[in-house]
Amino acid sequence: MLPDHPTRRRAITILASAAAVAIAGPASPARADFEWRGTAMGADARILFSDIEPESAKGIAALVEAEIDRLEKALSLFQSGSELCRLNRAGALAEPGGDLRRAVALALEIADVTGGLFDPTVQALWEAHVDWFADKTRTGLPPEAVLADARRAVDWRRVRLETDSIRLGENQRLTLNGLGQGYVTDRVAELLAAKGFSNILVDLGEMRALAPQRDGSPWLIARGGADPLHLAEGALATSEASGCVLGAEGTAHHLFDPRSGRSAAHWRTMTVHHRSAAMADALSTALSIASAEEIEALLPRLSGTAIWATDPAGHHSTWAVGQHDGIVG
Repeated sequence: MLPDHPTRRRAITILASAAAVAIAGPASPARADFEWRGTAMGADARILFSDIEPESAKGIAALVEAEIDRLEKALSLFQSGSELCRLNRAGALAEPGGDLRRAVALALEIADVTGGLFDPTVQALWEAHVDWFADKTRTGLPPEAVLADARRAVDWRRVRLETDSIRLGENQRLTLNGLGQGYVTDRVAELLAAKGFSNILVDLGEMRALAPQRDGSPWLIARGGADPLHLAEGALATSEASGCVLGAEGTAHHLFDPRSGRSAAHWRTMTVHHRSAAMADALSTALSIASAEEIEALLPRLSGTAIWATDPAGHHSTWAVGQHDGIVG
């Protein structure tokens, strides 16, 4: 079974926004900083507009909300009528929409690039753990026998993305939670760019800056237990073990290693910078599963990526592949 609406705490947040006010607020000067707030894919969401005309910011809010609603109808696990939920119930979906096709294609691409560290078929492991911990008397991890069926369902290579359909393997269910917030962030950012906006920061669970603030200063991004990051453009995504824990004592968490069926234990937080929020989101999920040695081995395949990781003891590691003009540590 699935929880009604799991929450996700975020390890990176906006540290400062010069005098940002709500779009629905009182009359403002000719140009000001504005903030839109809402929800997207189960997370708190906001968009910061730097030094723009109030009416321009207000007018875009309805378009943003409509786009988020449209994307959730394709990708959400929390809307029973979404395309993704219908796919999971039936095991196949004819004529899937373009966004579901693109998101599934990206999930399979990242699964291939990471050697299966990212696997969209881990939904079965999530369901098995949630069902196990639904009994409040259980404090230990589910035994292997309980996870056996779920583990057999985990294999991204059995998903078939065909010309006119998506088909799952036997007993498989997909989750796009490992990249969905990033995907929606990208689509909304692209919508705003098409409308002529540039000095904005889109924060829909993951963050993407189209450009610095109007005065040229970067967006200052705070990280728990680490120095802030200065984001001028591109995307930041983070995954953390404590973001969604299972069991009364937090015995397990949502970042499952597809190989073992258990919650990963190498890192406390994993933050990734990439030009695409969907890619940053997926990679932060995948690399949370990997050991430091596995991350090193993957680096040649991760061009344009910067990585900040903190292990359970609080030690920090950093990797970068290629140029990162959009961010300064």
